[in-house]
Order: sequence, then C-alpha cells, then structure tokens
Amino acid sequence: MQSSPRNYTLIILIFFYKKLNPFCRKKQFFTKMSSTKKYMNIISIILRSLGYFFIAFIFLVSSYIILNSGIYHTPVTFLTSSNYVSPSNKILIIGGTRGVGLEIVKKLLDQGEDLTAMVRSTSNVETLTQLGVKQVVADALIQEQVQAIFSQNNFGTVISTLGTSAKDLPERQNFIQARIKGEVKMDPNKRPDFIGNRNIIDSAKATGVNRFIFITVIGTGQSHDALPPLSRRGHKDVISLKEKAENHLRASGLSYTIIRPGGFSNGQSSGKAKLTEDHLAFSYIARTDVANLAIEALGNDESINKTFNAYDKDMLYLHRMFMD
Repeated sequence: MQSSPRNYTLIILIFFYKKLNPFCRKKQFFTKMSSTKKYMNIISIILRSLGYFFIAFIFLVSSYIILNSGIYHTPVTFLTSSNYVSPSNKILIIGGTRGVGLEIVKKLLDQGEDLTAMVRSTSNVETLTQLGVKQVVADALIQEQVQAIFSQNNFGTVISTLGTSAKDLPERQNFIQARIKGEVKMDPNKRPDFIGNRNIIDSAKATGVNRFIFITVIGTGQSHDALPPLSRRGHKDVISLKEKAENHLRASGLSYTIIRPGGFSNGQSSGKAKLTEDHLAFSYIARTDVANLAIEALGNDESINKTFNAYDKDMLYLHRMFMD
C-alpha cells in the first residue's frame, strides 16, 4: 500500500486517540462534575439571597416599628385620675355609631345617663338601636340641620368623636399604602373633621351647652412633633382639618376638653392609660381606654379648657395594635 501524507495523518490521529482516550474520559467526568458544582453553586447563591432578603425584611419591619413608636419621649406629669361625676344634664354624642364614640356610648349608658346620639340618615345604627340609645338624625355638614337638632333639645353636654371614616374616602387604603402613596385626597367640604365639628361647636355655643369633650388626634398643634414622621404623610390632610376644629373650639368660649389619642387598638383596656399635657408624648391606645379617659375628664374640673395627649406606657410600639 502506497504511503501518503493522508495515511500518515490518519495513523498519527489514531495513535494520539488511543493515548488520549482515557484522559478524555476523565475530562468528561470532570466536566460533568463541574456542571453539578455549578448547579450547586446556583442553589447556594439562591438560598443565601433568600436568607439576606429575609434578614433585610426583618430589619425593615423592626425599623418601621421602632420609628413609629413612642419610645423617644416619656411624659412625667399626668392629669390626676378622678371618679366619674355625672354632668346631670342631657348628653349629645356625635360619632357614636362606631369606634371610640360607641365605646363612650356604652360607658355612659352603664352610668345611667340621659344620652342621645346624632346620626346621619345613612348611618348604621343597628348597635345603637339594640342598646336602646335615643337618636336624632342630622348631617353635621349641613348647618341648618345641626342647628335644628340643638334648638329642639336642651343639651348640656356634647361629646364629639366626629371624623372621616375609611368608608367615606373615594378609595380604600390600608395604613401602608397611605404612608407610601400619601392619603387619598378628598374634598375638605365633604369631610366633617372641620366643617362638621365647626357646625356642632357653633350650635352648642348658641344654645348654651355647658361642657364640650372633643376627641381629635395626636399630630395637631403642639403635638405635631409627637406623631412619628412616617405617620404624618398618610394623615397630613385630616390632621390640618382637625387642628382647625380644635382652634375653633378654643375660640368659642365653651368649657372644653380636647383629647388627642395616637393609633387605635381594638384590644382590652390596659388600665394604664392617662392624660398628659406633655404634647410630645405618643403611644398607641385601646379605644376603650380613650373612652375611659373621656368619661373621667367629663366630671374633672382640672381638665376644663385644656388639651391632652392620651398616653399608655404599655402601648408604645406599633405591633401592640395587633396583639390584643
């Protein structure tokens, strides 16, 4: 057979193939091992990333709770607690269908008071009816209706917890959305926080009401800095309206007490909530405790013409709102 470069090349390739074949097989093995290691490395990276994400999440949640807490200022002076003293006259409550207002209604009924609730025609009055509470119908935004209610009755005491409900807003938000996006805008003329309370205050003044208890919110007036910064964005519009209502009440000449609570809890009373004139004090508080404080202030002369922050030393952190 005649030799040729092609044949020599083929012989050389066969020779090297036989010599390198075991190595090639090992190389394939290592290549497979490398692929497995790559997959393991990817899985390891994913698991580490999830771990870092979880740690970051816990850090952010913890930071949010701390930043929205009342740990930065501790009040030292408080209104001296007193036993309940009946006003001995007819009491009108506005905002009594829900929340703090409803808690106040229950406690006044327990005291045997002559109580009337002002409600709108669209209000859910099922609970008030079951409790046997007298009701008068008026829209606080309509001055003529409010004046008629006061002129037809001889109220000596007024308690207002009137404010915007989440149901009144054009778009529902949870508290996180409100802080990120800002509070949903609503026409101030359709919110009772100022106009409604102004109409009530003016009618109370015109008909000789003796006592006015007003529940507003921490963040108004001198308590602006007490409200955690992260909460101000979500509530800035309603705070400005409530502040105007507070100022209107002070200028009215009525014997008033203004109570500013922080965030509300539906939990049981801690029994440790107090009123303080230290306007930098902030805490969360159970609705039933706000009601207790309002009832106490009603018959306490030391609370007349004063503004208080509602404070509970056991409710300083945001998460306490969801533990009861």
